[in-house]
Amino acid sequence: MSGDYEVRWSKTPITEETESTVVASGELEPGTTTDVVVSFTIPEASYGTNYIQFRRAHRPEDPYGFVFNVRPDLELSPKSVPPGAKVTVKGTGFPDEEEVELSFDGEDTGLEGVTPNSVGTFTAKFTVPDAIAGKHEFKAAAEGMFGTDDPTASLQVVPTISLEPKLPEINSEATVTGCGFAASSPVTIEYDDEAVVDSPKTDELGKFAETFTVPETPEASHEITVTDGAGNTATLSLSLEGEAPLAPGTIAPQAERFGWFGSEMVTFSWSGVEDPSGVTYVLEIADNLNFFPLAPGMRKAELTQTTCLLNVEPGTYYWRVKAVDGAGNESEWALSPYAFKVGFFSIWYLITGGLFFLIVFVLIIRAFFRRVTEYYK
Repeated sequence: MSGDYEVRWSKTPITEETESTVVASGELEPGTTTDVVVSFTIPEASYGTNYIQFRRAHRPEDPYGFVFNVRPDLELSPKSVPPGAKVTVKGTGFPDEEEVELSFDGEDTGLEGVTPNSVGTFTAKFTVPDAIAGKHEFKAAAEGMFGTDDPTASLQVVPTISLEPKLPEINSEATVTGCGFAASSPVTIEYDDEAVVDSPKTDELGKFAETFTVPETPEASHEITVTDGAGNTATLSLSLEGEAPLAPGTIAPQAERFGWFGSEMVTFSWSGVEDPSGVTYVLEIADNLNFFPLAPGMRKAELTQTTCLLNVEPGTYYWRVKAVDGAGNESEWALSPYAFKVGFFSIWYLITGGLFFLIVFVLIIRAFFRRVTEYYK
């Protein structure tokens, strides 16, 4: 024996020859007489009578013993799960090596071979079936337990939702499936806080399945929230594609000149880009490579075709185009490598020049007739 006292535990009455477990020990101050209060954790032990012995070092021949009745207990881990999840059921204090029957809400779990070991402990894995939100009960029974209520353990069922396909495309159909909600209850389905379908109802087991069209939105991350009439809520985070589309290729105009005088209609064209979520294009035309500032009408967004016809005033211009997919991801700008020109002069230069030549012509005519008049005088 180490120390002044020790506490031993055994399934059978403890003698010198009995195999027992030391569960506590300690020392006292020399020459003192005192009451000893010992706290210890009950070890794993099988159902029924077990024996505890307090043994003193100075009087080993006079131990103090008493009996302790072990009762069965059930524990769950985790204690709150949705239907379809697995829980671990742990039993302690059961009759050793005697099969245990487990039930869930009064129904047999179908688990076979649940047998405690020599110290009355067992563990079993159980998949929670379809069940409504709220409290549910496990119960364990064994033939060797007399005068003891069957131990129980409570499980909280919470709702959950899933989406198919897991990464849907914008404007495509997706099906949200839920379980673990209130029974026969209307539910609201929201996509980023916006209701996307009329209120479906759960069945008697708290399940539903509903199809909706994924809204078009520029954000890449979204949230689907389902709430039933009892206030039970489940949320699913959804990340649409975050990969930018390829940049389109510029086709025309390339180092071209349009017209001689005044503004001209110019057709801009580029190669198309494909993306599962759909693509639109942004076109910019400027008289400088910074593309700032842009003249009114020289930026066109949300173009669905690969051509665009614009009226352009005389000058030298650069142009660029980019693709934007349905999730808001933008490609790099595609810059046309060559500037294009529109006309030599604007209409105002043409009018001014015309007026100038008209005045010169009038002066020449007047001078001519003046000379002719002077000649015949």
